[in-house]
This record gives sequence, C-alpha cells and structure tokens, in this order.
Amino acid sequence: MRLPAATTSTSLSYQYYPLTTGRHCPILLKNGRKRAAIRKFFRGSGPVTSNHAAPTAIAVPPPPTVVAVPISSPPPPPPPPPPPPPPTLSPPPPLPPPPPLSPPPPPPTAPAPGSVEALDELHTSKSYETLYEHLAARDDAAELHLAWRFARAHHDLADSLPEADKGRKEALLRAGLAVAEAALARAEEGDAESALCHKWVGILLGALGTYLPTKEKVANSFRIRDALQTAAEMRPADGSVQLALGEWCFKVAGIGWVEANAAKLLFGQAPESTYAEALDYYERAWERKPSKKAAYKASLACDKLSRGADSAAWRTRALELPGAGAADAEIDRLAAAAR
Repeated sequence: MRLPAATTSTSLSYQYYPLTTGRHCPILLKNGRKRAAIRKFFRGSGPVTSNHAAPTAIAVPPPPTVVAVPISSPPPPPPPPPPPPPPTLSPPPPLPPPPPLSPPPPPPTAPAPGSVEALDELHTSKSYETLYEHLAARDDAAELHLAWRFARAHHDLADSLPEADKGRKEALLRAGLAVAEAALARAEEGDAESALCHKWVGILLGALGTYLPTKEKVANSFRIRDALQTAAEMRPADGSVQLALGEWCFKVAGIGWVEANAAKLLFGQAPESTYAEALDYYERAWERKPSKKAAYKASLACDKLSRGADSAAWRTRALELPGAGAADAEIDRLAAAAR
C-alpha cells in the first residue's frame, strides 16, 4: 500500500497522512515510525505491506433519501348533534269549580223552658233545687214521664243537703218515695217508664233506711233488693242502678246481730250479702259511668276486705274527678281525710 505524501506541520514534529480508505483518518506520526502507526490503526486487518493485496474497500451505503411526506392536518371533529327539542308540556287540567257553599248549620236552640230536655239539662248541671221547683210547680207532674223525674229530683235534692239538715232530707225522701210508688202503680209492667219507676222506688227506699227503725228497715230490705234487681234486668247499662245495688249489699253485709235476729223472727230469714258483692257492683257502676260516689264507695268496700292499696287507688280516683255541688264536696273531704 502506498502512502500519500506526508504533510508536515510547522508547529509540531508530527506528520499527517491522509488515508484513502473511504474515509479521512488523520494519523499523527512521530520519529519516523510510520508503519507501526499504520498497523496500529488497521489492527486486525493484517500488516500493511506491499506483499499483501490492497484491502477491499468497504462500501458505505449512501444515506437514506428522506422523502418529505406532507402531513395532512386531521379532519375537524364533526359538529355536535343539535340538542333535542324540549318536551312539550301539556297544560294542567282545569280545576273543578268549588262546590257551592252550604249554609252554616243553625246555632243550637236552647230547649224550651219547662220541656223535658230543659229539665234533663238542669239535672245534668246538678241544679237540683231549680229542677225540684220547676217540677213542683207543674200541674202535669203526675204524668208518668214526669213523675219518675220528680221522684228523682226529691232524692237528688235530699242527697245534696248537708248532713245537719236531717229533717228536710227525710221529708224529701218520704215525699219522693210516695211519688215513685204512685207512678209505678200506674205504669205498665215491662214498659221503659216502669223500669225507671222500679229504680227510684228501690233507691229512695234504700236512702230512707237511715231514718227508719230496725223492724221497718229490715222489712224494706227485701223490697229494695227486688225493685233494684228488676230495674237492673230492664236497664243493664244504667250505672246508678248498679251503684244502688252495691249500697244495698254493703249495708246488708254490715247488718248487726239485733237486725239479723229481728229479720229471722219477722220473715224467717235475714237478707244476706258480702262486701265482695258490694265491691263488684261498685266497680260495675264505675265502668258504666265514673262518679265520685262510686269510687269512694268502692274504697270503703276495699277497706272492709283489708285491701289497703286498692282502697287508696279508689280514693285517688274519687279526688281526681271534677265535682259539683255539696255532695261531691263532702265526698272529697271524706276521701282526703282517709288518706
């Protein structure tokens, strides 16, 4: 291999030898060691001598031709679909026309003075004195539907008087019993009015017993029982009948030795009852119509049966109910004192 002529650098002691190997490779040579430098450069290809064939030129492929490909811009996105049209709202159905205004109900009319409704209203409001005076002044008080109301007015007025007024109480009870017995004698047996007459005969007889001697009291005890039992069968929902039967049982259960023996001598047997029976009737009266009297009487029956807790509960019920009149005030006093 023939080397080209060396190019000498004026500033250095090196020589540059351009090589024709398909590339330009500058080699620095020093001290004339040319061949060693060339061998070192072409190491691996054998010594570079004149006895060897020239190395095969390495074909270097030309650089690839770069073809400019025009880049097309992406197509624009499709336009969004148009929004759906708003739903068509149908108009609401027309409201129905308001109903015609009905005229307001007429105000309740007060019962006519002296009518049965007015008399019963006086009884409900516990205006016993006024009710008694109205009935006593009537010419038709002997009619059956008014007669038992007149007998009831005698009893209610007597019951509302204080205990100190015993004379008037007894007179009212005797007069009321006479009215009730006369009405019962005129009533047809089994009629609704006759049931009320039986009721007030029994109640007035029982209330009058406080003022009667032992013999008469014992004789009346059987009449009281029969009259009240008849009224209870005909008026099972009447609480006052149950209360009156309870009072009869309570009195008979506490009958003394003298009265019991007098009944045996006069009638062959004495009336019999117990405090438990009395309590049962008082409870029935309370269930049908709660009242201070029913609750207080039930507490007395519980005391006789040594049921202190139940007695206290009944007294509490009596005190919790609203009251009206002297009779209710007396019950409140007795119930509070027994606590």
